[in-house]
Amino acid sequence: MIALGPVVFSGFEVPERVSLGGKQLLAVHRLVGGGRVVDAMGADDADVRWSGILTGPDAPERLRVLEGLRRGGEAIGLAWSGYRYTVVVRALEARVMGPNWVPYRITCAVLTEGDAGGLEALPEVASLAEAIGLGAGPDLAGTLAAAGAALVSGRLADAGVAGTVARLVAARAFSGVYGNIS
Repeated sequence: MIALGPVVFSGFEVPERVSLGGKQLLAVHRLVGGGRVVDAMGADDADVRWSGILTGPDAPERLRVLEGLRRGGEAIGLAWSGYRYTVVVRALEARVMGPNWVPYRITCAVLTEGDAGGLEALPEVASLAEAIGLGAGPDLAGTLAAAGAALVSGRLADAGVAGTVARLVAARAFSGVYGNIS
């Protein structure tokens, strides 16, 4: 799973590999006689890049969400496999092959590492959704607590958008009461 702002990538959408890295900015001072003094000035992170395929009947809608993230130029969270960054979507390329199949390529400029710009609660939200999905039961208090977690996360508007963290939480929370609605 990869989470980019409000969008969660899963299945074919998750890439086989994600390119990341960077270099150290150095100021090299050449001295008389051939000596050098090297000053390390800090990390210069490379862009994070990956590609995948948006699938399902909501693929065009999710592409519009990604396009909005690119156009908006706002700092958003990016998290996967223990990596956390705050990024700006630098580029998005997509080919709409049909209503259910949209190959995409995305490039994100890294602002900070170790922070997921608004996705800090992702593990807790995922754990809550997992707990509800794994037997917390269709109890109304649990459902309301999960819905409250979605509200507190500030993603209420995204609860209706398939493939978002808020949708995942809402679907898992209400599936115990209303059946599977994911």
